[in-house]
Amino acid sequence: MNTGKNKKSDAMKIFNELLEYKESVFRICLGFSKDPWDAEELTQEVYLKVYKKIETLKDPQFAKPWLFKIAKNLCLDHRKKNSFSNIFKSKLNRELIEKETPESIFFYKEDLKTLKKIVRSLPKKLKEVFILREYGDLPYQEIAVILGIKMGTVMSRLHRAREFIVDKMREVNHEKQ
Repeated sequence: MNTGKNKKSDAMKIFNELLEYKESVFRICLGFSKDPWDAEELTQEVYLKVYKKIETLKDPQFAKPWLFKIAKNLCLDHRKKNSFSNIFKSKLNRELIEKETPESIFFYKEDLKTLKKIVRSLPKKLKEVFILREYGDLPYQEIAVILGIKMGTVMSRLHRAREFIVDKMREVNHEKQ
């Protein structure tokens, strides 16, 4: 009986199941990187890393949170490495796209920019929870596992993040009037 071959087969089965979450991984990466092209690259890097390390996964039941934790950590590492170059990257492309949008979408785009700016200004702990929930569409329990915190902590951080965002949006809208 060749258990090595069976283990590799099981690992590949788990990997193929994890591919179903590619869209969620992309959204998490987009939430951290703010750039669709970077998010696509990061998503590919996440799956490459998962592929290389799939046999180290001890419990298949935790495969999905393990995947999302790898995504979060890879994005944070990427941000640290590229923090300076990201300031200038693709700003021109975004401006060109925005000039081509219909006038009726202009205000929506402006509000979206403001919202993204506010999300970026969230304290790190609140931002992580917010991105995993709102961009990654993850349930509280999975966020708790990924971040290694209690589910109640996830809920309170998410609540504080949302309150912060709402308050800042109100301030900005009040200043516009």
